[in-house]
Amino acid sequence: MPSITRIDPEPFFSLPHRTSGPAGAPLHNRLPFYRAYATGLPSHVKSLVLTSDLQGRETGGQNRLLGVPVAEALVGLSRDGVIPAPDAVFLCGDLYDYPDCRKRGGTGPVDEVLQAFSVMAPEVVGVLGNHDQMEYPEALPDNTTVLDGGVIRVLGNLTVGGVSGIVGNPNRNQRRTEDDFLAALESVTDQAPDILLLHQGPTDPERAARRGDPGVALSLETGFQGLTVFGHTRWDWPWLISLGESQALNVDGRVVVVLPEVDGV
Repeated sequence: MPSITRIDPEPFFSLPHRTSGPAGAPLHNRLPFYRAYATGLPSHVKSLVLTSDLQGRETGGQNRLLGVPVAEALVGLSRDGVIPAPDAVFLCGDLYDYPDCRKRGGTGPVDEVLQAFSVMAPEVVGVLGNHDQMEYPEALPDNTTVLDGGVIRVLGNLTVGGVSGIVGNPNRNQRRTEDDFLAALESVTDQAPDILLLHQGPTDPERAARRGDPGVALSLETGFQGLTVFGHTRWDWPWLISLGESQALNVDGRVVVVLPEVDGV
């Protein structure tokens, strides 16, 4: 079972992009990439990629969703020896932004992002955020799975579960009542996956400013022992917390490349 031991505090790479701003005009930002280290990874795994909330568009004429150049950047970084080639990518939702980046909170199809990651990694597993839709879910590549209440096995012996969406009005995109969300969550954690993917994650019980769902926090604290990866709300450093016997890692608006911890480091 993976356990994060440390995260480098400074990014090793950043990717320029546009994203919707608060006043109807695009903002120009840079997406940071970080290294983290973990014990308990399968012995053959050289790196895993964790990311969420890639709400933006690339700079330049093609105007693709930000997740597409992120996938290409990871290929380039591995080709140049900066990181090992990722064995799997785990996506925690909110991968869409309007083509003209005119307004925050746009909802639309993210098929092209899933397709891009499927080309550069042997395994891709994700959950949908509250701003994500699938235009052609039946056309997902064979190595790509979107979870919503299920658990799968990847990379030989690593189990991954996931719940899409957030707590909210069930009549809106990728939302369900809190009771239904927690029931879906606990149906997954009852299966004791090694990694749990959520879009909406827990609040930090020790830091009120680190927003999330307190019901999710309580459920994880009392009923889960693995690593939860989530997004939806931005946390400042540190992004990793302990909840009972489990860990929870917020990857909102960042790419985290997880490497095996080296003995004695």
